[in-house]
Amino acid sequence: MTEPKVSRPPRKSAYFVLAILVALIIGGWSAYWAVGRGIVSDVIRNGVKVAEADGGSLECGDQQLGGYPFRFELTCTPFRMDKNGEWYFINELRGVALAYNPTHVIFEATGPAEANFGQQGPAYSAHWKTAQASVVAENSKPAKIDAVFKEPKLTYTIGEQSVELNAERTEAHMRRVEGNEDALDLAVQVNGLTAGKVSDDVPLDISLVIQLPEGSKLLDGKVRNIADLMVDEELKVNLSSLQLKSGEFSVNTGGDLVIDRQGRLNGTLPLVITGIHQLEDVLRPLFPQGSKMLESLQKTAMSIGQGSAVNGVPTLKIPVTIENGRARIAFFDLGPVPQLIIKESGS
Repeated sequence: MTEPKVSRPPRKSAYFVLAILVALIIGGWSAYWAVGRGIVSDVIRNGVKVAEADGGSLECGDQQLGGYPFRFELTCTPFRMDKNGEWYFINELRGVALAYNPTHVIFEATGPAEANFGQQGPAYSAHWKTAQASVVAENSKPAKIDAVFKEPKLTYTIGEQSVELNAERTEAHMRRVEGNEDALDLAVQVNGLTAGKVSDDVPLDISLVIQLPEGSKLLDGKVRNIADLMVDEELKVNLSSLQLKSGEFSVNTGGDLVIDRQGRLNGTLPLVITGIHQLEDVLRPLFPQGSKMLESLQKTAMSIGQGSAVNGVPTLKIPVTIENGRARIAFFDLGPVPQLIIKESGS
């Protein structure tokens, strides 16, 4: 008869070794987290010093840095930057990165936010329901940025004029172009835009996709104004597609544009306009007060003819040429296109 085997209790040394391994793992991870926390603190301190040396200031108010053990989480209440009479303000800004994947940072912001570009420049104020952004770094540089705003409200003020824009949702996406380290792809989607005369019942949707041949400087943090993107006193913009749609009305176009040193647009855009009779009413709030360009475009286009019909709605295909900031259809002058405000490079 075989005697049953009696299991031996684990040796105390095995528990001791396991305890040491657990302690080493916890200690090593804690040391890693502490080093990471120190790096984040150093980045903030260096940012403050650089801003002060450059004649400005950077403030991370009521700074809180935590998230142990699995996250690095930084909160600034508020976050503010100032330089040369210009300032940027966010009521609360939070940045979160997983400790085991610190190259991917998620930002969340609580409004309001404000930006003021000096006495002569425009001022912006914004509110939103939620605002989130994702930044992924490669080779110690941001490679792509995605931002989503739900129910944003933006007020744009310059001089005595003020325009308020509201939307259901706004998205922006930036990517470095594969195979071209200097270029940048930018996509913007705005849903449910309302402003001024734009009807709440038929809001405006905007979709924009462009490529900037020298746009990667934006991700590198080397751009303070549009002039920093210019090469040989001009900025090239490859407009892959632009669509504006409101009910039966829509505009589709794409082409290459050039912005000169004075902020004037140059290029030719083939417009496909559906519901031309609604053009002025729908797009009026997006143009400066007193601008006659939309009225001229609508009258000129309708005088050419109704064109074909898409789903029973009149549709026109017309090329619009923009030269030195003035738009025209063939020999019909449409008037000036709003210019961009461009400051001296590096200012």
